Amino acid sequence: MILILWVLGIVIVALLIRLLLNRAPTNGKPFLLRTAVVIIAIVAIGLALSGLWPVAISLIGGLAVYGRPVLQAFGLWQTIKRFNQTSAKSNPPSATIMDKQQARQVLDVEAGASHEDIISAHKRLMAKNHPDKGGSTYLASQINQAKDVLLKD
Repeated sequence: MILILWVLGIVIVALLIRLLLNRAPTNGKPFLLRTAVVIIAIVAIGLALSGLWPVAISLIGGLAVYGRPVLQAFGLWQTIKRFNQTSAKSNPPSATIMDKQQARQVLDVEAGASHEDIISAHKRLMAKNHPDKGGSTYLASQINQAKDVLLKD
């Protein structure tokens, strides 16, 4: 019986919060969302302390489902977006163009190497340096770029 009353109370509180959010001005919504999150967290803690773990976990799960609006209400969503944008800008992909001399050094082939020599050198080096076999992705990309430069003609 107590579980039914708790669930009924939670449903009523949720409906009241939804009603307030619908009627609140746009500048008041973040405050109401913060208040709702705090109330839901307090109710979840109370439920957990009273032994109603499944209901408490479902409340926390509901907060997880609506995580983005909650993060937006607390101003954390913009911080996360800014962090992702700055980290993407700080590590731009390398745009260095490899010349034929560097490509020959990477593949360890002579200046007049044939098509088959370049392919076999590429296969030999990729067998050693492939990322799936514990090699470096940087080395693998350099080896692939060297092969492409030498076979382009």
